[in-house]
Amino acid sequence: MSDPVTFVNVIDVDPSRQQEVIDLLAEGTEKVVSRRPGFVSVTLLASLDRTRVVNVARWRSADDVRATQADPEAAEYARRTAALAQASPGLYTVVGEFTP
Repeated sequence: MSDPVTFVNVIDVDPSRQQEVIDLLAEGTEKVVSRRPGFVSVTLLASLDRTRVVNVARWRSADDVRATQADPEAAEYARRTAALAQASPGLYTVVGEFTP
C-alpha cells in the first residue's frame, strides 16, 4: 500500500477574483473531488491580502491523486481555475507534524 500524500496548490490570483477562485474550488471539491477514491479531505486557505488561495488536499496515495487529475470532470475544474489565476501544484509527504 502507498503512503498518504498531500496535494498543495498555491494559487496566485487578482484580489478581485479571490472569492471566485474559492467558490470554484469549493464547487469542484463538493461535486467531483470528494467523491473520488482515496480522497481524505480538503482545506482551503485565503490570504488576507486576497492575492492567494491555497488548496491543501489529503489523499490515500499519489496514485489516487493522479487518477483524479486524469478524470475529465476534475480536469475541467483545473482548467477553469487556470483561466482565473496562476496555479502552482505539487505533491508532498508529511515529514513532521507538531502539536502542543
